[in-house]
Amino acid sequence: MAEKPAPLVIVAAGDVNLGRECGQAILEDPRYDPFRFMGPIWGDADLRFVNLESQLSDQDGETQSPRNRLIFTGPPGGAETLAQAGIAVVSTANNHAWDYGRSALLETLANLARARVAKAGTGRTLAEAYEPAIVEARGRRVAVVAVTQIWNAGPIEQHEGRNYVAWARPRRLQAALERARREADFVILSYHGGVEYVDAPTGETRRFIDGALRTGLVDVVIGHHPHVPQGFAFRRGRPVFYSLGNFVFAGHTWAPWTLVGFAARLELGAEHGLEVSVCPFALDGHLPKPIGPADPQSATARAHLVETSASVGDAVVGAADARGCFPLAPAAAR
Repeated sequence: MAEKPAPLVIVAAGDVNLGRECGQAILEDPRYDPFRFMGPIWGDADLRFVNLESQLSDQDGETQSPRNRLIFTGPPGGAETLAQAGIAVVSTANNHAWDYGRSALLETLANLARARVAKAGTGRTLAEAYEPAIVEARGRRVAVVAVTQIWNAGPIEQHEGRNYVAWARPRRLQAALERARREADFVILSYHGGVEYVDAPTGETRRFIDGALRTGLVDVVIGHHPHVPQGFAFRRGRPVFYSLGNFVFAGHTWAPWTLVGFAARLELGAEHGLEVSVCPFALDGHLPKPIGPADPQSATARAHLVETSASVGDAVVGAADARGCFPLAPAAAR
């Protein structure tokens, strides 16, 4: 009997900020690796995806505005940091895409291209911003389409960024998803939206994601921006991670769930069967460290996942496996 082919393993995680203190560490040592503890969770991944929350631009050694801590950038070498960690594709559609302006946005695109890290969500033109990022792994083509529904500089319709950033417009999104479906075997929608530090998605987020799923063109939705984990659900038979929380992004002691995040593991079988799990990690500053199955934090992370997921659906959350990941299934599989 022929051996069953190995599944395509995709691991997706949330917000990555290569600015601030992490950016200074990269400037000091280009080999600095903020992802170095993630092996147990994504060591076998064929494709790794994150939301790149910081630009990557040369600001003469500055990685955070001296006037506003909410404005930051990673250095140009952050592109190599991503590549060295095996991250194949990033979303750049988010509220920090314009922190140091248009020139830094364009520089970010150039730096990612130099390091051969694919991006989705911003571009030199609006048409490019909506283009799917297509990445091939294990003989299959995976498409990422990224949009944001959050902008820091006022209404995006009145801002220059509207010409370079993929906004969450249903018609433009549908066209992008149609192209992704034509060109790829598996389609990921990356959505940046919601309210920070709130553990449930807003009505606006739910409506937008449900609308995207109604197109029948999306295989999985990966959400980010709230900086805390939100619930998981199967919607129209498709897995939705409303927010994976922080990844390489320092949290706050006054908001404990900014100090714990999840990575989504997607295992796509040869017959298009999909196994889904989420893997918890704790943040030590901006460094994510996996939470193993024997760690006392594992039970707390699972309980929080169950609680937050109950507000968005009725998914079954299994016990931690050897990696510390929790298998997820539709309620019908109970």
